[in-house]
Amino acid sequence: MNEANFNIKHAYGSGEINDAALMIRKQVFVTEQSVPLDIEIDDLDKQTAHYVGFLNGTPVVTARIAENEAQTNWHIQRVATVKDARGNGYAGKLLKQIITDAQQANIQSLDLGAQVQAIGFYEKLGFNATGPVFQEANIDHHRMILKNHFAS
Repeated sequence: MNEANFNIKHAYGSGEINDAALMIRKQVFVTEQSVPLDIEIDDLDKQTAHYVGFLNGTPVVTARIAENEAQTNWHIQRVATVKDARGNGYAGKLLKQIITDAQQANIQSLDLGAQVQAIGFYEKLGFNATGPVFQEANIDHHRMILKNHFAS
């Protein structure tokens, strides 16, 4: 990975960063994984933070963050990397940035619903699987939590 050409931006709600995130999500979830568009695109996009990693100015990886009302937990959703950019560590860099930002914001825990085939990826970042496997958009997921790993 050429670090000099990869940078991460984030913004809350609608706008340029959300548009870049939606482009990636449509490509990965709707086109590749056959998630219906009306499930993938929801009203939460206006109420969440969007992280996008850019390689040479092109969006290649994304995630969105929903914060709970108590401002103690960030729920990570819609983590996706475009096909041509997979295997280069971009999603790991993006998630590490989210973890760092959560630490700086004094967030107590992070959680997400990992597609079953991605559990190992999240475990390497310190997340632990909990509870039973569940289906979301006809894809098996497992809830994963990262607690007190970074809370001050």
